[in-house]
Amino acid sequence: MSLPVLVKKLCKSWDDKTVLDDINLTLAPGSITALLGPNGAGKTTFIGCLLGLLAPSSGSVALWGQPADALSDETRQRIGFVPQLMTGLTWFRVQELKDYTASFRNSAGTSQHSAVTSQEAKQWEDWADLDPKARLSTLSGGERQRLAIVLALRFSPELIVLDEPVASLDPMARHDFITLLAQAVKRRETTALISSHIISDLEQICDRFIVFKKGHLISDLSAESFASEIRYLASRPVSELGLHVMAGLPDGSVWVKGWRPELDGIGLPVLPGDMESCFLALTR
Repeated sequence: MSLPVLVKKLCKSWDDKTVLDDINLTLAPGSITALLGPNGAGKTTFIGCLLGLLAPSSGSVALWGQPADALSDETRQRIGFVPQLMTGLTWFRVQELKDYTASFRNSAGTSQHSAVTSQEAKQWEDWADLDPKARLSTLSGGERQRLAIVLALRFSPELIVLDEPVASLDPMARHDFITLLAQAVKRRETTALISSHIISDLEQICDRFIVFKKGHLISDLSAESFASEIRYLASRPVSELGLHVMAGLPDGSVWVKGWRPELDGIGLPVLPGDMESCFLALTR
């Protein structure tokens, strides 16, 4: 069976500027991957290539074995995309836009698991809590984002790609969105890729964290390996310990990889650390 996402040696340039450089990664079913990076790191360009909206300068992106820029209609219906900002179509009413986007599907129950699709659709629409008669032009930024999420996820897609989906949501809506997304992935072995600067949200549900910096993929960590192998130390360890220094900070503290249980008792100055602190160190 083909992987949902297979990226090989992906490069993307605009004129003489390289935006993505030699990106290689795969995404497997049942995973939620966080795509992290500072502004300008190449995250949105990567998502554009992943969805076939942008053509690679070199390398390849395949979804279920098909080139991302030449997907069949059937494969496109397996994808749900939430953009960072939903614009346009402001003359539509909420229900009109739902009906309009549904017309691009084979039917309102295109999924092979139509009962699951119906259940998920109701969950997402209850969460969004939007007036079906309201025009998009009258919706707040948060309401438009909730609508974008509903439009993308109510058909139970097998690949979910989200570009800053929660930036305009209030804390309660964010909390409930994260919970529903995790439930959907677990229930159907969906593949999800989510780009966000709110790392505390991602830590709750993501099992993998990839970090971009200036167009390069500089770190690829599972949540499990972060907990077991990654440590934040007050000072640089001696080389004999075999630890790899991932990032150093001006105060002399370091993030290291390769921690082993036998090192717990030798008195190294281990400090409290979290994913956000590690990300900041890696991208400084």
